[in-house]
Amino acid sequence: MHKLATHMFLRTGLVFLAVLTTLTGIVWVTQALRRFDLVTAKGQAIVTYLGMTFLAVPFLTTVVAPFALVIAMVVVLSSMHSDSELVALTAAGGSHRQVAWPFVGLGLIVGIWVAFISLFAGPQSLQTLRDMTNQIRADVVANVLQPGRFVEIDENFTFHIRNRAGDGSLEGLFIYDSRDPEFLFTYTAERGRVVEALGRSLVVMENGTIERTRRADQSSTFVAFGSYGFDLSELQPEGNDRPYQVNERTILQLLATPRDDPFRARREDQFQAEIHNRLTVGLYPVVMVLAVLLFLGLPRTTRGGRAAAVTGALLTATLVRIAGFLVAGFAASNAAFIPLVWAVPLGLLAVLGFAILTGRQPALPAFIADPLDRMTERARVLADRTVKAGSGG
Repeated sequence: MHKLATHMFLRTGLVFLAVLTTLTGIVWVTQALRRFDLVTAKGQAIVTYLGMTFLAVPFLTTVVAPFALVIAMVVVLSSMHSDSELVALTAAGGSHRQVAWPFVGLGLIVGIWVAFISLFAGPQSLQTLRDMTNQIRADVVANVLQPGRFVEIDENFTFHIRNRAGDGSLEGLFIYDSRDPEFLFTYTAERGRVVEALGRSLVVMENGTIERTRRADQSSTFVAFGSYGFDLSELQPEGNDRPYQVNERTILQLLATPRDDPFRARREDQFQAEIHNRLTVGLYPVVMVLAVLLFLGLPRTTRGGRAAAVTGALLTATLVRIAGFLVAGFAASNAAFIPLVWAVPLGLLAVLGFAILTGRQPALPAFIADPLDRMTERARVLADRTVKAGSGG
């Protein structure tokens, strides 16, 4: 029995790693495409681009890993049902608990891994990502600004030059700044240069105008200047002097932040919710494992379809994690919901654990289960006919 448990553990673990790699890769690609302007618009090297996109991977795995584990369990348990392995195991004297322990053990490992990333590794990677982003914003004008292109340095800040002279000066400057909630600023100048003064980077513009447009009534004011200095440090609204956001802090940093800190005082509910959510996130992989075992952990006859059981397992596990996300969101906006952050996973853990220990095996309603089983049977028959037709040809 020990060898069989080890076999189930390793088999599920390998499938889990394969699914996790696939899902993380898909999610990473979607995130990486959002930052592709680092190469196309901001002229960053491909190494910098890849480094910044990979920094988001640890955080992504905390969301993807529990679902990868659920998919791996469904694949393994469905295969064991098809091959009558669970029936043979039960007939040989194996108990339901012996079947469940390998999966619960893997759920504990995944939960510890997810908790570690959520508590320490994930926030550290987000801090590094913030620092790299700030460095790019600070260097983009001085180093990678290309003549003839409109470069969006910040979300509401666009810079353009017509040409860069041999002495490094800039010709035909255009700056559009819409960061102010009340006014829009447009700067134009014949020439300019980037200088370092008092530890700051400045664009000193010569012979130009400033157009200030009021958003409310679209009225404009023009000012001509002979020389004007624009402070590039203003492009760093999230610079090193600004504290890290709540989700960018490790659990130790969250706990070490004093309650009278101005940043925390304005976000006390968010701080408390983040702390409790970080401490409970490792429970959800185990709860989702129990949800799958509740539907697929007991042996079933091979005459009946398994589509309803698989659907119930996937649906229940997904609803468990969605409940966690909802409770965390409510707690971030209102501290009164913080007890639910603990009550939801612990309550589900107790209910699902009790149902498994007592041998309960829920089922979807007949009006849902029967069509699913019929569709699965038709798909199986169609697949068999396709294989036979291909073999005959």
